[in-house]
Amino acid sequence: MLIRVAVEQAPAAPRRRCLFPVALLLIVAAATGCSQAPPDPATWDGTRAALRRAIRELRPTDPDAAAEVERLLAAAEMVTARENSVSHWRRTTGLAPAAWNTAMVTASRALAAARNERADLSTRLADLLARADAGIEAAEGRIGRAGIDGRRAGETASARYHVTTARKLGEGGNHAAALAHAEEALALTADLDHSWGKSIERFSDPSLLALWREQAAETIEESRRTGRPVIIVDKLRRRLTVYERGSERAVFAAELGGNGLERKLKTGDHATPEGRYRVTVKKSGGATKYYLALLIDYPNADDLRRYRAAEAAGEIPRGTGAGNLIEIHGHGGSGRDWTDGCVALTNEDMDDLFAMVHVGTRVTIVGTL
Repeated sequence: MLIRVAVEQAPAAPRRRCLFPVALLLIVAAATGCSQAPPDPATWDGTRAALRRAIRELRPTDPDAAAEVERLLAAAEMVTARENSVSHWRRTTGLAPAAWNTAMVTASRALAAARNERADLSTRLADLLARADAGIEAAEGRIGRAGIDGRRAGETASARYHVTTARKLGEGGNHAAALAHAEEALALTADLDHSWGKSIERFSDPSLLALWREQAAETIEESRRTGRPVIIVDKLRRRLTVYERGSERAVFAAELGGNGLERKLKTGDHATPEGRYRVTVKKSGGATKYYLALLIDYPNADDLRRYRAAEAAGEIPRGTGAGNLIEIHGHGGSGRDWTDGCVALTNEDMDDLFAMVHVGTRVTIVGTL
């Protein structure tokens, strides 16, 4: 009886012997299977590529930001490598994602700032270039006009070069250098505009305008009274008008001296005189090298008084002379001011003018009306 009981109770022993292996298996499972493995390094390939692109984009315009992103990229790589070099149960979960996230946030902010700055620079560059283009166009339209000499024409060409260079640099993303060239172009055009403004500022002087209008009115009244033709030259408008019996008969485009907007004072100043004159000689054939010519009586008494006063004041060297041989002649039509102080018309217009006038015809030259 006792023996049977012992045999029946014997199977309970194996349960107690299995406790150790089962516990060991649970520990191993906890160490190897129950903890989540960190992402494989390849998981960060897209982020890594994006950060490298950001570094390349930032480096030309914001090298400090590029260096910071590069440092954070290296730090993220180190954290990821360290986590992958130790057993899973010794790793600190989340360090690698945090490092990569820090790098990406920094790069995104730096790129946004850099792109906004580039957009602002592009807008500023476009504005400067538009203003420079307008200034150059205006200056080029004045080349050959009185007061714009060869040196000024060279400055116009230089401004055009700076504009072209600025555009190329801007298209290449080098906004800093592009802006420097655009600003240089704008400075040149501003200087050209200032020079032009100085040459024409006296044409808005109320006292001079009143004088010129009075002289023109007296000349037209002479034509009305005598029935004879008279000539009025408007220097600023580069226009020669013939009046007969007080009414406009013909209008011709005129060209002046190389410094024609100034009032002639002395020999060699290339200025066109202002005042009331008369035709003294009608030249044709071999008498003139300019097709046809009307010589006027410059210098008159007023011109000589101005010259002597300037000489006495030391404004011009003594003995320079007031100049002479001022004519209305042919060979004009070039669209530029080129004479030594004369008024030039096309040969066709000189044919018409020559037939209208005679020795003694009044010629009044004014700044403008």
